This record gives sequence, C-alpha cells and structure tokens, in this order.
Amino acid sequence: MDEKLRDLVDLDCYPIHSLESPEGKRLLKRCRAELDEKALCALHDFVYPSVRERMVEEVTTSMPGGFYYQQQREAYDDDGRKYPEGHPRTRTHPCRYDQIMNDQIPWESLIRKLYGSRQLVEFIRQVLGHETFYPAACPYLSLTVQVTRDGDANGWHFDGNDAVFSLLLQQPEAGGEFEYVPYVRSQENENYDGVSRVFDDSDQYAQRPAIREGTFTLFKGDLSLHRVREIRGNRPRIIALFCYDQRPDKVFDPVYVQQVRSRGVRAG
Repeated sequence: MDEKLRDLVDLDCYPIHSLESPEGKRLLKRCRAELDEKALCALHDFVYPSVRERMVEEVTTSMPGGFYYQQQREAYDDDGRKYPEGHPRTRTHPCRYDQIMNDQIPWESLIRKLYGSRQLVEFIRQVLGHETFYPAACPYLSLTVQVTRDGDANGWHFDGNDAVFSLLLQQPEAGGEFEYVPYVRSQENENYDGVSRVFDDSDQYAQRPAIREGTFTLFKGDLSLHRVREIRGNRPRIIALFCYDQRPDKVFDPVYVQQVRSRGVRAG
C-alpha cells in the first residue's frame, strides 16, 4: 500500500488497496455497473472529512491563483461555424472559472499524493478494463483544480476524454449543481434533437445527482452532455480533476496548453 493512503481514503468503505478481496471485487462490480447504466459512479465520503478540509486549505492558502477562463463556449470540441445557425454545434454556453494547473500544485500536497497513488490508478484501470493505465505526463494539465465563484458556471459540453475523474472538495452556498444526461449520444448517433431538447429544457431532461463534499467521481463524459450550474454566494465550488491515460507519455496539445497559460487572472 502507498504510504499514508489509509490516512487519506476510507479503505473500510472503499478497499481500493485490496481489489482481489471479496469486498474489493464487489466495489469493482458496483462501479462498472453504475458507469454502464448511468455513466457516473459517485463514491461518497471517499476521503475523510479532515483530509478534505486540509485539501481545501491547500487550495485557498498554499497555491497561487488559477488562470481565469471566461467565454461563451460550444458544447463540442470542433468548430461549429460550418453548421447552420441554431444547430446544437453552434449554440454557446457561459463558462467562467479559475483553473489551477499541475505546475502550480505543490509536490507535497495531499491532492497530489492521492492523484499519484498506485492503488487509485490500479482501481480505476480495473473499473475501466484497460490493460495499462498511468497518470498523465502533461506538466500542466495532468492534475488541475477548478474554482468557480459567485456568478461562475461551466456550461454545457462533452469531454474530450472518454472518462473523467474528480474529487469534490467544497460546495458553494447555493447553485453549482452538476447536471448531466447519461449517454445522450453514441459513437454512431450524435442525437442532435436530443441535445437540443436538453439545452431548451434541462429541468425535464437532465439529472442532478447528489454529489457532496469528499466524493470521488468516475464519469463517462465524452458521450454524456453535462454542465455545472451557476454558483451563488461567497463560498466557491472547488473540485480537483485527475487525468490518466492508457499511455505513459500522455501530454496535451501544446497550442491548447499555451492558450490556457496565456489567460489572465481574475480582476479583484
């Protein structure tokens, strides 16, 4: 077992250090089933409350401010200009948040210790069924922390990765709900009509799972439309995002990295 893992994670509830045990096998089976059915597996109280509080303190006192992102963004990665006006690929959604990047996160931080845990990496590998799995090698985006404040949101989008892993460290006073539609599209069918319906009436078509502080989430976001609703109040929403890959040399497009690093800081 990685040193100190038991001090971070509730291994009695989530035996990621003992996946061959009956309890470990049950955990793997549960996570696979939930991802297949709901595109999301939420492990509540994955880290201890005291650990979560220390991680929040790391973010708020030990790390520099993040790079500030603010723009209207399409839900899709590619350029929507070749589609007619009103098409789901042309519709934009408000995005505004601070992003603390990997090279800003201290090596001795608890967040990094959890991210790099061999047991956590192996657990996720077995849930996804990959032959190999590694922490991303990108010096900037392998481990990040997103901070959303009053008036911020992360609008509707699909992820570029097939799966995303996150640890919710702090909820806002109000708002900030994670909202999604599991498997609204597939590799064979973009289901633009279904996507448009979500944009127009999320109350009817989207789910808002209860994800509380300290929850580690595995999420299939490439086929599942999702967003974080607008935050309200003085208490920011803080979430750590863990990036892994089947290749040990995974890095992000240098052009995209430079775009992130060229963002300014939030005024005030």
